[in-house]
Amino acid sequence: MKLVEAEAEGPIEGETAVVTPPRPLHRRVSISLLFTLTVLTGTVVAIYLMFPARHNVLLTEGIAQHGREQSWDLAAPTIAELRAWTIGVVGKDAPLPAIPPAGAREIDVLDRRAALMRVTVEGADVTYIVQHVRGIGPARVERLEGELLAVAWRRGKYECVVVGPKATSAAWLAPFGRP
Repeated sequence: MKLVEAEAEGPIEGETAVVTPPRPLHRRVSISLLFTLTVLTGTVVAIYLMFPARHNVLLTEGIAQHGREQSWDLAAPTIAELRAWTIGVVGKDAPLPAIPPAGAREIDVLDRRAALMRVTVEGADVTYIVQHVRGIGPARVERLEGELLAVAWRRGKYECVVVGPKATSAAWLAPFGRP
């Protein structure tokens, strides 16, 4: 007994069925490979276009903040006041400069809190930023921007950035423990 679909159309009685040969195996594989590579390449390109690289963002922010006039959360704090304030902003055991700053304030970098401080060393204004770090990055980075020298380094679970005049960098790097 043979079952027949009611809606199926086929050769009319007396005609021969049209039989097409199957697609060659190598053509099926190459089309599948081409499709996969196209989708993969498109995905990678879209990711790189939508999410730009975030290399040295804290260093760039330090250079930008150095030239700005600041409104301080803490004006001329003592080392003890600065330590307590820093625990609240970025966490316990954050590295701080050896001398008290002229002021300190909280900023946001990459949607995370960071502590910005302005220190005066031998008449030179120096900007210092410390932030709890996520991810992996270089141990030390230096950048020259005109007359400014910016240095970023990692100390434990914190990333630190210091920015000041290049001419007096030997003097103002000392209070930060020679990064």
